[in-house]
Order: sequence, then structure tokens, then C-alpha cells
Amino acid sequence: MTETAVGYTRVSQDSDTSISDQKREIRDLADEQGFNLLRIYDDGERSSGFNNNRPEYLEMQTALEDGEPSVLIVRDRDRLSRDKRERSMLFYDLDEWVVELWTTSEGEPVDFDDDEAWLIEMIRGYMDDVQKRREIQQARKKVRERIENGYDHGRPPTGLEFDEDGQYWIPNNEFAVVLQALRLREEGHSYSYIADETGIPRGTLANIFDREDLYVQKAEEFGSVGFSSP
Repeated sequence: MTETAVGYTRVSQDSDTSISDQKREIRDLADEQGFNLLRIYDDGERSSGFNNNRPEYLEMQTALEDGEPSVLIVRDRDRLSRDKRERSMLFYDLDEWVVELWTTSEGEPVDFDDDEAWLIEMIRGYMDDVQKRREIQQARKKVRERIENGYDHGRPPTGLEFDEDGQYWIPNNEFAVVLQALRLREEGHSYSYIADETGIPRGTLANIFDREDLYVQKAEEFGSVGFSSP
């Protein structure tokens, strides 16, 4: 009888393995093992492994508990969770639901059959947890240092990118479209009209309008014309 499987993907940072790569690896492993892959649950980019309030992750757990899939495939254990407590609880649940956990990085199921195997998994979970918390602390320290030195930090807003030194935001090739959206807003047009004219999603437009002062500053700084603050 063919076993049924589901996959799960997420990425949390730009340098992480891409969603498309993870999905390809999951499909390849399912084909190699002869699993009937029902679905790949995907929480997308920048979903935290310390947060179990992930819609696709929770939906996946419900499906596994209901009993249809008998196999769960992920690239590695840390895709499920970087939090040692959450990962431990999920492993106990998988064991109770009689679900095999396969990783594409190892190409084999995770061993839950004896006490030594469980101990190794708990140690791995603890090490992943500690490493990630260290990375978070270092990232926060770098942000504080950038703020203290007067540099821009975080992901650049729409229409801006970091300069060659990675210190300040400068206009990119989307900047003119952002200014067009601001001009149309200044003229009193609706969000829907501006979205249709510029191709910028409504949610992104809200963020742009909230940062109008920043865009005005950059327009003046870099000599963009045709836009003035109301």
C-alpha cells in the first residue's frame, strides 16, 4: 500500500534555503520513496521558527492528527521549529500519531524507536535553539550599533535600496513609481485608482503613504522632480 505524505516549508532569512528549493527536494524524496505527496504546507518567507502560530504549520498538524498522511517531509528539523520545547512536543505528537518524519538533508526517517535516539533528538533541538537565540541577540546588537551610528537599518522601503557601503537608503528603479503614487494621492485619488495606475498593491501603498516624509526627503536629496509635499 502506498504511503501518503505531506511536506512543510518555511524560510526565515534571506540567506536561507529558498522555498522553491525546499519544495523541489520534498517532491524528489517523495518520488524516490514512492510516497503519494498530498500537499506541501508553506508558511513562506520570514516565518519565525520560534513562533508556532503559523497558519500552514497549524493546519499541517491538524491533518497529521486526523490520520490521513503517514509521512511528513521537511528539509531539516529546524524547518519545523527552532524552539526546543515546540519541537519536542511535535516529535511526541508525531510518535503518537504514528507519522514518520523524513528529512531531505539526510534522505531517511528520523529515528524515534529507542531512548538513545530520543536523547539525540532532544540534544539537537537544544543546540538549534541556543544557536538561533545567539543569532537573534547578535542581530539586535548590530541594529543598535547602526542606530547609534546614524545608519539606516532593516529592510529598505519600497523604491529604496542600500548604497554600496550598506549604510544608507538610496532610490532604486522603483522610486519614480513610488513618487507617482504619492502625486496621485496628493491629487485626491483613491487607493484602488492608484493601485491600478501604478501596479503597487494596496497594502504596499499604505506603507508608502505612511512614509511620505521619508520619500520627500529622498526626492529632495537626490534631485527627483515633479513631487512636492502637500
